[in-house]
Amino acid sequence: MTSVKKKSSLWEYFDINSDNNKFAVCLLCNVKISRGGERKKAGTSAMKNHIKSKHPDEFRALNKDNAAVVPTTIHLAIPGTSSSSVTKKQLTMTESFERKLLWDINDAKARKYHYLVAEMIALDNEPLSIVERTGFNRLLEQALPRYKLPSRTYITQKIIPDICDRIYEKIKYNISSAFAISVTSDRWTCLHNNASFLSFAAYWISPKFKLEHGVLAMKPFSGSHTGENIAKELNIVVNRWDIEHTKIHVLIHDSGANIVKGVRLAKYDSARCFIHTLQRAINESLKVQAEVTTMIATGRRLVMHFNHSGLAQEKLLRIQKELNFPEHQLVQDISTRWNSTFYMIERLLEQKRAISLYVADHDTLINLTAQQWRV
Repeated sequence: MTSVKKKSSLWEYFDINSDNNKFAVCLLCNVKISRGGERKKAGTSAMKNHIKSKHPDEFRALNKDNAAVVPTTIHLAIPGTSSSSVTKKQLTMTESFERKLLWDINDAKARKYHYLVAEMIALDNEPLSIVERTGFNRLLEQALPRYKLPSRTYITQKIIPDICDRIYEKIKYNISSAFAISVTSDRWTCLHNNASFLSFAAYWISPKFKLEHGVLAMKPFSGSHTGENIAKELNIVVNRWDIEHTKIHVLIHDSGANIVKGVRLAKYDSARCFIHTLQRAINESLKVQAEVTTMIATGRRLVMHFNHSGLAQEKLLRIQKELNFPEHQLVQDISTRWNSTFYMIERLLEQKRAISLYVADHDTLINLTAQQWRV
């Protein structure tokens, strides 16, 4: 999309429409205003008329700002010529005091940046405390002298709920426009506080044949994880989004008995996740191979030794440098994820010689045998 030069002070109250730069969006009421048709140059007359008729207070303030232009003439001595009078810049009264006058927290211009900050927190997985960080505040003080960061309470109570409502309406509309959707479900437990969570996500093809998806719910799941409770939560989610029962083509889930029962009770067609099924098949096959199971357990203890000891990591690092080995840390696997066990074994093999030299000086630590290294 071509860039648009924003010279008029009217742009304090408007932004370019992201879908069509022939339109401007009013920051005060979100109304789209045409900036001109295909045959004529885009202008600001319609924008000015909109502010004048719909937002008279802002229009009066705008006129005051425009009337307060103070021409400033600076005399410069130009080499090789006589003294010349050159007009370098025109300063407005507003610009003269902009470092002293802050926008009100609910001002349309301030709210525009509130939303951008909240969007950054969500997209970049930043903590809400970023609005209290000294460095971030200093940056914005220089970049936007009239803008003051709101508190995290204001962000969580005023801005984020509104963003959530807007996203909810957009996803809801897109789902309603789709012919059918597929839903995935997952459950997990936080290791820090043992809190359980249940999530549902939807996937669909848009009318423009574009794959789209959205999270329908990610919520704490307290109480017994029975099939009846899972079916109840599923129906709550479907009703909240006004999704017709027949629109859900299939619900993908892991192979847990409770989720299977829950989907059946809710009367949806379902399929077991291929990755979960493959993971389970591999884990079950490893359990019947005692030699492999013992080898993995020994390797896991080696990794835990280094990952739980700063001194052990420092000594391993010195050995890696002496051997000119990659200075990689060992990888701790998750027993329920075969791919993580594969990465653990792969890293152990990469650092085999360094680990063996370390273990040689530590009698209490058991190394893999020559046969196990070959497995």
